[in-house]
Amino acid sequence: MTYAVIYFSRTGTSRRIAEKIAKELSVEPVEVTDNMDWDGTLGYMRAARYAMKNKDVAIQTRGKIGEVDEYIVVSPMWCGKITPAIRILLQELPKEKVRLIVSSGGMIYKERDGYLSVLDIMKKDKNEDRQIDAFVGGLKNS
Repeated sequence: MTYAVIYFSRTGTSRRIAEKIAKELSVEPVEVTDNMDWDGTLGYMRAARYAMKNKDVAIQTRGKIGEVDEYIVVSPMWCGKITPAIRILLQELPKEKVRLIVSSGGMIYKERDGYLSVLDIMKKDKNEDRQIDAFVGGLKNS
């Protein structure tokens, strides 16, 4: 089985999750960027507005995605939604080949239909490493 690990990160949490998974699967993670300024309080408010209104952003990738058996896509959740950059990326990927991992403070992602799987990693549960280990272990055993 071949994998691509793809992520977008504002604060570094999704990057950390993606890097841990990519290391276990011996692949290079691919970062999605959007050239937006999400830093600070104003950036946080802008991010919330873009997510709530499903505003589009132009995306770029740092690294090659290529054709693989499964795409592991890691995104933070902003106002109950995945980030605009990941939403745009997912329009280009076959949803049935995507394992979506959503990091949040404590909410689960509700739009789960069509994905191969959805894993919610919630900061409040303090079990990130256990969830990643179980996720990767499940991939290796399938």
